[in-house]
Amino acid sequence: MSRLATARDRLEKAVTRLEAALDGLGAQDGVGDAAIKAELAAVKSDYAALSKTAAEVDGRLQSTIGRLEIVLES
Repeated sequence: MSRLATARDRLEKAVTRLEAALDGLGAQDGVGDAAIKAELAAVKSDYAALSKTAAEVDGRLQSTIGRLEIVLES
């Protein structure tokens, strides 16, 4: 697994833990629930954009590495 894929997995797990923590927090007091949900939605949106960019970068890097390997083999 590439470093980028590992970082993406770690980020996804962190977002999942954050969601679980926020769910637990919301169940306790309900204060600021709308603000927390809005912030979570913003974080999810940022995560989706970053994940897409990371996937594009990963593909380009893999392509470049493949081309370099071909050049080095010849």
